[in-house]
Amino acid sequence: MYFPIGWPKVLKNPTADHQIIQIVSNRDKILFASLSEDCLMVWFCKPSVPIVHHKRSTESLQRLGVNVGVEWKPDSSMICISTSEGHLILYNVEVVSDQTAYQQYDPPTASLRRDSAELFVKEVIPSLKITLFKEVLVWDGQITRMCCISGTEILVCTTRAHLLRYRWDGSQNRDYCLDLGRIPFSINQQVSKAEPILEDNTHVNDIEYSPLVCGFGITLNDGRAAYLTAPNLKFDPNAVQGIWAPAIDDATCVRVNHKFRLIAIGRKNSQVDVYTIDEATGGLELSHTMVLSSKDFPGDPGPVKCIRWTADGRAAAVSWEKGGISVWSTFGALLMCSLAWDYGLNQDLSKHNPLCVSSMEWATEGYQLWMVKVEADSNTNLIQLDFIKSPLSVNPCMSNQQHLYLQADDKLYVNLEDNLTKRTKMSIIDSSAETYQETGLDQPSPEYDTSAKYREYVDDNECRKQWIVLPLPATYIATNWPLRYSAIDETGVNVCVAGRAGLAHYSCAARRWKLFGNESQEKEFTVTGGMLWWRDYIVIGCYSIVDGHDEIRFYPRDSKLDNRFAKIVRVHSQVFVLDALDDQLVVFGADALVTIYELSCTDNTGSIEMRCVQAVDVSALSHPACVVSASLCRLQDCQRQPAVQQPDSLVLNASGRLMMVQREEYDVDEGNNPAYSCLPATVLASCVESVWSCGGGGRAQTQLSRALWLWCGALGARVWLPLLPRDASRHPDSSRHTFMAKRIMLPFHLNIYPLTILFDDAILLGAENDTTLYTSDSNSVFSLPFCVVNRTSQVYLHQILRQLLRRNLGYHAWEIARSCAQLPYFPHSLELLLHEVLEEEATSKEPIPDAQLPSIIEFVHEFPVYLQTVVQCARKTEIALWAYLFSAAGKPKELFQECLQRKMLDTAASYLIILQNLESSAVSRHLATQLLDTALQHERWDLARDLVRFLRAIDPNDVDSPRNSVNVQAKYGQIVQSQTVTPNAEDLSVILGSMQLAGGRGRSFSTTTTPRAEAEAPAPPAPAAPAPPARATAAVKRKKSVPTRSDKESYSGTAEEFFIDMMIQRHARLLLSTARLHALGKMAAALDLHLVAWLAGERERAARVDSAVLCLRRLHEDFAWPYPVLQDADEYMQRKGSTVTSSYTPSADSDSLCGDSGYMSLPMHAALPAGGVPVSPGPVSSAGEGSVAEGGAVSWGEHGEERRYAALMERLHHSQVEQGSHTAHVQLRYFLQLMTEASCVEWALVIAVALRDALAVLRTCNAARTPDVNIAAVKRLKTALQHIYAWSDNECLGYKPFMVAISNQIPFLTSIINTRERRMSMVKTRVRTASTGSLQEQKPKPPPEPKPLQKAQEIKQSVRKESPSSRVSVPDVVASVRANVTVPTPPPPPEEPPSNCVLM
Repeated sequence: MYFPIGWPKVLKNPTADHQIIQIVSNRDKILFASLSEDCLMVWFCKPSVPIVHHKRSTESLQRLGVNVGVEWKPDSSMICISTSEGHLILYNVEVVSDQTAYQQYDPPTASLRRDSAELFVKEVIPSLKITLFKEVLVWDGQITRMCCISGTEILVCTTRAHLLRYRWDGSQNRDYCLDLGRIPFSINQQVSKAEPILEDNTHVNDIEYSPLVCGFGITLNDGRAAYLTAPNLKFDPNAVQGIWAPAIDDATCVRVNHKFRLIAIGRKNSQVDVYTIDEATGGLELSHTMVLSSKDFPGDPGPVKCIRWTADGRAAAVSWEKGGISVWSTFGALLMCSLAWDYGLNQDLSKHNPLCVSSMEWATEGYQLWMVKVEADSNTNLIQLDFIKSPLSVNPCMSNQQHLYLQADDKLYVNLEDNLTKRTKMSIIDSSAETYQETGLDQPSPEYDTSAKYREYVDDNECRKQWIVLPLPATYIATNWPLRYSAIDETGVNVCVAGRAGLAHYSCAARRWKLFGNESQEKEFTVTGGMLWWRDYIVIGCYSIVDGHDEIRFYPRDSKLDNRFAKIVRVHSQVFVLDALDDQLVVFGADALVTIYELSCTDNTGSIEMRCVQAVDVSALSHPACVVSASLCRLQDCQRQPAVQQPDSLVLNASGRLMMVQREEYDVDEGNNPAYSCLPATVLASCVESVWSCGGGGRAQTQLSRALWLWCGALGARVWLPLLPRDASRHPDSSRHTFMAKRIMLPFHLNIYPLTILFDDAILLGAENDTTLYTSDSNSVFSLPFCVVNRTSQVYLHQILRQLLRRNLGYHAWEIARSCAQLPYFPHSLELLLHEVLEEEATSKEPIPDAQLPSIIEFVHEFPVYLQTVVQCARKTEIALWAYLFSAAGKPKELFQECLQRKMLDTAASYLIILQNLESSAVSRHLATQLLDTALQHERWDLARDLVRFLRAIDPNDVDSPRNSVNVQAKYGQIVQSQTVTPNAEDLSVILGSMQLAGGRGRSFSTTTTPRAEAEAPAPPAPAAPAPPARATAAVKRKKSVPTRSDKESYSGTAEEFFIDMMIQRHARLLLSTARLHALGKMAAALDLHLVAWLAGERERAARVDSAVLCLRRLHEDFAWPYPVLQDADEYMQRKGSTVTSSYTPSADSDSLCGDSGYMSLPMHAALPAGGVPVSPGPVSSAGEGSVAEGGAVSWGEHGEERRYAALMERLHHSQVEQGSHTAHVQLRYFLQLMTEASCVEWALVIAVALRDALAVLRTCNAARTPDVNIAAVKRLKTALQHIYAWSDNECLGYKPFMVAISNQIPFLTSIINTRERRMSMVKTRVRTASTGSLQEQKPKPPPEPKPLQKAQEIKQSVRKESPSSRVSVPDVVASVRANVTVPTPPPPPEEPPSNCVLM
């Protein structure tokens, strides 16, 4: 419960030339006395400053000897020093004045003056004076040890085996002095034969007294240890008896834990044996051992030098002679060990330890550990190590809260549940697995969306080191240091604290502290018995300094901190422990009475009424000072009789023994309130440090939440678990102890020190110590590491399941697992369960008579995550253990086939790693091919990409050879690729993202192409797309595993690679034929498919568009591309027939990435020439190098009609872009580019229409004249345009303005068809196809048009005379097209007829 934090502070020693022998604190642990051979110094705790220094004279040293030991009087008024010559020197410690010993003054420099409240030390440091009182000669040899036994006497041990009792006035109490030679020693108090110590030269080496133990713990100089006890605390020499500590012959020191009644004995073998007193026999019984494991420190730290318990008995500090310190919990859990700290690479702890401690002492409340550090040159330093602790050590009622926080002397380290359960996205084991159905485990669940494949999970590593440091207000803690009690409410929003006097509380929501407005009220009481939150009230057990009696006070949260608003109830004795369960308050006091109150709010004003329900006397069970906690727990089965409220059980922890007092209702009082009686106490467990139980409230009552959790230190954790019967109505039993028979105590080991339990999440939360080294210079004050505290957590579900299955309680294990099946880490818990049993049994050197692995496998098989659990366990286990695992779980091939049947593709992929090492390569390839086909069918592109790499990594020469040696990769994605694969930019695009298009696969092939005759080469098995030299160069750099159709060497690999490519292309063909371009794009991005070359080959197969309207609708659906809607102008056009505006003024907000069919075009303002005409940059089409105007035989830039038409098209396009998402827009543009390069004019038309890009439509129609597009494709293109036009006229009116604007392309396509047919009729011997190339022959010139230029010029002049706001009607433009009005065009290419198209 105690954890070091920060740097150890090195205190400046005014007497640096004198070695410090010992440091001892007074009873309050505020004043510290450091002793050297000739001087005594008294220090104050905080601030850590020396108060008084006394140095003995040379004459005194020669006459009495040097100092060897020091001891405080309980009231801190005297100090006793023992000398080497057998003398006692008594000093008076007096307070000189009421003034503080240190005065603070501001320097004259203004910039150095204090301006913050934290810089003003308000702590009153007493001014002390040490004066010699008496020198006493002990005529009994040398003094070995002193021990204060009361406020009037001190016990002195000598080398002549005597224990002398001296009064503080210097006189000796001769009647009660003890002689070891006359004390009978035995192994326990029941043995009739007891013998005194007869050996000579045997004396007491170390001793400590405890009234709660009723005796002394001693160690002898011969290594034996014993316990001296007597019937009463007078210790009559004739009644004292000695009890030997068994199996101890090398004892070095001893210390007694008062609260838990333990005796810790340090030994020369570096371990500490802790004994408890057996009440039955009176002997010493070994409770536990504090011993370092080889993991903590593999060497030998040497004999135990010193042991010190904290004041509350919750921790013990241990130091060794060779160096190093450690802190242990009460029952032996290691909390901190300096031997595991980071001292740098140059430090060998086995030869020299930089932290060698000869003496140490805990400060007040255990927040500091004062140590005497021995340096390498035998000099000594006084160092101080700060600690933080759990509030459970002083306020055990906080075990009911699920919030983790630690308290320091002046601050809180809070880690609230909201921060603990910070959610992050983590993929579950299988995104396509069946979800757990509570109605039936065998029923397959419906397939859920792949977007839901991520589940929220508690990421321990992300927030484990995050603490909210909450400093206490300086105005409060400056005068009330240190912090003693703290409490947090159920919501984790409000925190209350209490120091030496008064209290304060903090609101995390308002981020404000509330203090007492009247400081005198704050100083008039001190909290003594804990504090807690009940509803909106702070409940404290306190002592009123003014009135001189004990009270229970209730302070409302929302009111001012003032006694006027508080409810004060006087009690008969000092309050030790407070606890609450729902509206019941438990108060345990110094009179050994546990009083249970019922709390209620009487009216709306908030006044509280307390009614005493029951008072239970527990004086027969334990001394009140030994009671660690007292609480009410709801342990009985409430499901048997829901209407009847069963009384809650009283659970006491007295000196580590957990006892339950069962209450029952036997009568009613005058007010018709139930009266309760108690049954005899039942001991549930021993060696218990902390107890957790789920509080009341509205939580779901599961078996785990109704369990009682115990932490027993080195013995591990225990859970008292209820076993719910299958049908409680069949076995009605009204016995008092029936519920106890239905519970079972399960022990299990933990790797952390638990501080909080999240019952609903099945997680234990704790803390651990860690260090960071800043410098390895031994001369630096920072040579010791910096200590930090990290939050830790552990899942405990698998531990409970294993214990239940071991006891043949499979049904109860299944019930608990079923209640936790919705937890995100439930599959991980099953995996831990299987892994632990597998490791334990498979590595056992002895035969196992009752193996647990088959039952574990059978249990895990009951859950849908069985297949994932087995394969994840196997992949994290050594290969040598696989045979034992799969002998019980089933053959891996069968499990793989089952995964395929259940469509659990990720799990099936994990089994491939197993099969690769257990089966031949041929089997692995065959199964991987099956999985690849299934993954492609279900569009699992990432998995398909990994499978392709897996298949290509298999050596063809190893296909038929069996596996002689296995080499398992750490992860599935880390398969070693063949050396022929060299990553380039395109490979990196697969990793960086599926749509990194700007510099990825699609744009790596330049759209600027040279004439087709330079790079035209057919390639099997499909007609090749034209590939220019730049494109071919990029293709050569591609991975060998990804073939391009323009490269003949692409299929020079094995037949298996060819089969893989055919499988990929078959699925791509299926996607394209079903108009699923979005899925095709993802597939190409994942599998690095060269779409341009592939689409060119599929031009007359899968790329055919038989239903353009259906394809257009699929585009809108797949890309979430919105349908266009009619604006006001569009509606007017529908009514009038022609209302398309011809004037369009581009503005700053109309900048679009795409003004044409280019993938990444310039913004609109960049495309404007000096005159401001909106001319969009046109990419080069597949027809040749140049602008679209050249391909379409239309000139741009001089005539107003073209400018107006371009502005109109831009406006139509911008209205569409503003509606669709940017991602979908980029993807559609990318596909438009691909289709244009591949000469898939039908798909290019559909995409251009979806984008409402008129220029792209014009380029597509112009591309229909190229030799790559046959006449059938041109006819389908015309039909598609007609069908979309008709569809827009009948069903989708939003497309009507755009379709009207591009309807002039229909006669243009008709002219192309007519030209093609005439040419085919003239040349019947030659047939133009996509594989034979373009026809290089001279075409007959078409007959000249009859004077179209004159009419076109008249239209242009009429348009120029119109104002910018004038409109030109689309029907007029269409009419001009039908009249075959054309504008002057550049000379057409020699292989094509001139176009009859005109742009309006």
